[in-house]
Amino acid sequence: MILMCADRTREVHPLFQVGDGGSTPTSALRARHLQFDSCPKTHAASLVRAWHSRLAKCPNGPWTHAFHAHAHGITYAVALWNNPSGRCLPSHWRELRRMACAPDAPRNTPSRFLAWMARWFAIHHPECEKLISYQDTAVHTGTIYRAAGWSPEWTTVHRFRDRSKMRVNTSRPYRTNINGDDVDASSKVRWAIAIAKEMP
Repeated sequence: MILMCADRTREVHPLFQVGDGGSTPTSALRARHLQFDSCPKTHAASLVRAWHSRLAKCPNGPWTHAFHAHAHGITYAVALWNNPSGRCLPSHWRELRRMACAPDAPRNTPSRFLAWMARWFAIHHPECEKLISYQDTAVHTGTIYRAAGWSPEWTTVHRFRDRSKMRVNTSRPYRTNINGDDVDASSKVRWAIAIAKEMP
């Protein structure tokens, strides 16, 4: 079941329960208990808008794939994929454009989710060859990618893009970033993982 009203159901199935040792709450759910599968793109986009730390303004499309991590009918993490945003990159690769976790998601949810999605693409779309994602260095350290077996392959420098003028040698304006100039300007690390049928 895909949860559309997550907060109300979370009151019925709380993440924390009272342990045997007293009233100290202990986690009732572990990342290993989560299930991962595809979900409607609108469902993933709506939860990105609720949970993402930097890219909360998220359109419903276009996306090629959407996934969620869930347990007992409750969604704890979502991800949206599309072709690479960089024009110089092969169009058959896939880029993780958005991934967001609920505040009460179990520890290690992001890395397990990343590892599962890499295996899913290896099985269902090995022709994609490589998966990439960009880590915003202003707010993240890349730990989840490293734990999932991804590798850093390129880092951008901090820069401010003047989007007030027309594109060089064209009469077309630059697109503005709906999430603001700060997100655009911060340094990014591109993480990648090559996919193959024999991935563990």
